[in-house]
Amino acid sequence: MDSSNTPLATQDRVTLWQKLSYGFGAAADMIGFHGPAALVMPIYTLALGVNPALVSIAIGITRVWDAFLDPVMGAVSDKTRSRYGRRRPYIFSGAILGGITFALMWQIPVGLSSTAYFSLLTVSLILFYTAFTIFTVPYHAIGYEMTGNYHERTNVMSYRMFFNMVGNICAGWLLAGTQLDLFENSLEGARFIGPLTGLVFMLFGIAPVLFIRERAVVQSTAAKKQLPIFRSLLATLKDKSFRLLIGLTVMMLSGWTFSTSIIVFINVSYVFPGDLKASSILLGSMGMVQTAVVAIALILATRISQKVGKKGILRFSFSIQFLHALSAWFLTSPNYPYLQLIAYTIGAVANMTFFLMLHSMTSDICDEDEWINGTRREGMYGAVITWMQKLCVSIAVALVGVALVAVGFDQTEGAIQAPQTGTYLRLIYCGIFLTIGTVGLILLPRYSLTEQKVLEIQSELAKRRESLD
Repeated sequence: MDSSNTPLATQDRVTLWQKLSYGFGAAADMIGFHGPAALVMPIYTLALGVNPALVSIAIGITRVWDAFLDPVMGAVSDKTRSRYGRRRPYIFSGAILGGITFALMWQIPVGLSSTAYFSLLTVSLILFYTAFTIFTVPYHAIGYEMTGNYHERTNVMSYRMFFNMVGNICAGWLLAGTQLDLFENSLEGARFIGPLTGLVFMLFGIAPVLFIRERAVVQSTAAKKQLPIFRSLLATLKDKSFRLLIGLTVMMLSGWTFSTSIIVFINVSYVFPGDLKASSILLGSMGMVQTAVVAIALILATRISQKVGKKGILRFSFSIQFLHALSAWFLTSPNYPYLQLIAYTIGAVANMTFFLMLHSMTSDICDEDEWINGTRREGMYGAVITWMQKLCVSIAVALVGVALVAVGFDQTEGAIQAPQTGTYLRLIYCGIFLTIGTVGLILLPRYSLTEQKVLEIQSELAKRRESLD
């Protein structure tokens, strides 16, 4: 995925093996983000018969906990000084703990009351997301620090986005895995799939620890000045460029997670009436089919961004949402169920190219932060992004429960839904992406941190560091 022949300074060069190692961690990152979302609603509603609204409340509670924990983890990571670096000890610990807690999350007993299931789900999610925070906040941060080169940052993040797809494929097949014939029911399947997924999370998660070394220039700059946690958080949120990116991220990720979460319900109510197994297999197939197309799109986006700029790629991401929405409406059909893979792949291209630019641009914003505040706080920026991503995922999954109740979805496993249920869900799906495309194109021109501006900032930082040495 290397995209440039421009010579790189030694300290800015990232080897192929380092890019791959960082990419491996992204697979764990996506399993952590989307794994619970893929299983919680179907298992607790369809397999256990819990009211979707109650499941949504449990998910919402975990976000309150994350609102406290993520910034703390970001600040702790920024301030850490050890022979192993600021990030790597936490990435390793979080990967191990995250795998264990994910495995335990699905060892659910049968015959409990709705209140007991609600309590069990809430505690399980809090434990897992605590471990996941220890992993994902430093993981985000170490990626922002890997290079100071403007275009090499996009190159590094292209590997992350590719392995994001690997993680998404794993998460996308989780529900289908619970439907295998060797299991008596979905719950028994979840009890087996959970530990297996936890092991995969561990293996992918520890790769960045083993093969990435943190840059000396970042370590030395960070050691000179750090802000208290609350001031650090406020300084992060005051950054106009970052606020705009976060706003776009909230819109994109919430819409994407919500819509992809209801795909299984669209299929089980409209395409494959009452057949959860067929619906889950189609959902897993979506991740497989998109891989080759999105990999090519990432390569092209990495190269083309040098010509049209990072904003130009974001403009493309929002523009093709209109094609995504229209194709989803016309290609979702009981007669030709697998045609909807085309629409989903278009949406995946839009989603992945957006996040490719998001993380590359966040690295640029960290340079601006050092220029303004004299700090290196990739951990806090990573914390805000990860909290917003987890918030978006949880809100989206919670809203799925609300939407299912609103359209009259019957959570009884195997139930044949009312004819209008599938129609309403399809309208919601398409409407969300039409909105994302429109709002994104309206807000994007407000982002002002251009390549020229970043290069000017880096030049000033280099002079400042020389004067302090």
